[in-house]
Amino acid sequence: MLIMAVKRKSLIVMVLLSLVCTIMISSVQGHTAAEHMALIKENGLTQGSPTITQNDSVRWVNVDSSSNLTHRIVYDHDGDGLYNGTFDWDSGELFAECEEDENNTKINENCSINFVVTLDLNWTVGNYTYQDIRSDGSVINATIELIADTDNHTEANLPAIGSQFGVNNDEDESQENVESNDEMTPEKMLLYVGLFTGVSSLGLIILLVMRKSNDKNYSSVNLESE
Repeated sequence: MLIMAVKRKSLIVMVLLSLVCTIMISSVQGHTAAEHMALIKENGLTQGSPTITQNDSVRWVNVDSSSNLTHRIVYDHDGDGLYNGTFDWDSGELFAECEEDENNTKINENCSINFVVTLDLNWTVGNYTYQDIRSDGSVINATIELIADTDNHTEANLPAIGSQFGVNNDEDESQENVESNDEMTPEKMLLYVGLFTGVSSLGLIILLVMRKSNDKNYSSVNLESE
């Protein structure tokens, strides 16, 4: 009976440990990526300046069918006046519609009505000012605010960005790296879970050994008394 009771207690302890580990591991799951829609209209952008979280994306869709203009979404991260850098954006010409043949295939394969950019963990938090360059020469400015994914932390040496064209700010980047090192990362959390589970298992083994030793002593005393 005593052995059965110990086994039941052991099972309860293991179940509780499993639940704790599951909850703690779930707490370090990353942000679920979302897509934000920005509509390109004749009189400007609708929801063109969203606040998004790292790993989110923005999709621009040209719905400007009244002005017969094309639009071009661009971002110049390095400020060189070109849009061919690693972190630059250039959607190319976005049309209100693309002509298709009888098989619903685009006649001009380069024709596009939408453009998508994903700001993953390679992008630091901050404001990203971009432009909608219209075919009539006019320009509309808009800004995306990128906030940190609190469940995932950016790595070191990622591109720093300022308020408009991504000018480096070494002091701000150093401060962000220090704060990131002080925060609880998923790796640290999993390490703590592993240590907790190991210590608990060791304690359980010691408890079982002590119980078995007590059972043997109890049996020996009964035999001697008989």
